[in-house]
Amino acid sequence: MTNTENNLLIRNAQPLDAATLAALSRQLLLYEKSLNETMGELTAWASSEEEIRKQLLRPNHRFFVAEKNGEVVGYIKVIVAGQQLAREELGMSRWLFDRVETAARKIVNFMLRRPRPNVEAIGGYIAGAFVHPDARRAKVGQQLLAAAENWLRAQGIGSAELHVLFINEGARAFWEDAGYEPLTLGMRKKL
Repeated sequence: MTNTENNLLIRNAQPLDAATLAALSRQLLLYEKSLNETMGELTAWASSEEEIRKQLLRPNHRFFVAEKNGEVVGYIKVIVAGQQLAREELGMSRWLFDRVETAARKIVNFMLRRPRPNVEAIGGYIAGAFVHPDARRAKVGQQLLAAAENWLRAQGIGSAELHVLFINEGARAFWEDAGYEPLTLGMRKKL
């Protein structure tokens, strides 16, 4: 998807984009931490190139990047949650690993007497979005979001959710302007 007006290209991220995605992801996490000092320390893997590269290989994860004049200026990460992927979609080794991981989680949850979920959610989840400050106010975010929502629709998903820091008024306004509505309000008290 290309917007010739401002020379913007929205495309699927490729493994070669992992370093750039990791850098943008780190900028997002540092910005969110600056808004909420009680957030805790960032984990090294959260915005690592290796972790991004792994996620790019998962069929239920999709990164879209915005490229302007050959430079990546933003991204959005979207996940299809709650759907079991077929062995053919994952490949035998990834499918087997997922089965073992699911069984291990069930055993740990049983042993720790964790309650079962009341609802098995199936839907889209926007797991991150960031546009470089120099590229903001040029509809880059809207075009990334359109690509993510179109991909979710193509997967048969009828809704998408996300989390946004309450204190981040600009981000809240962006999501509300795009039609997203508040569902819950998380609260925290500093002790």
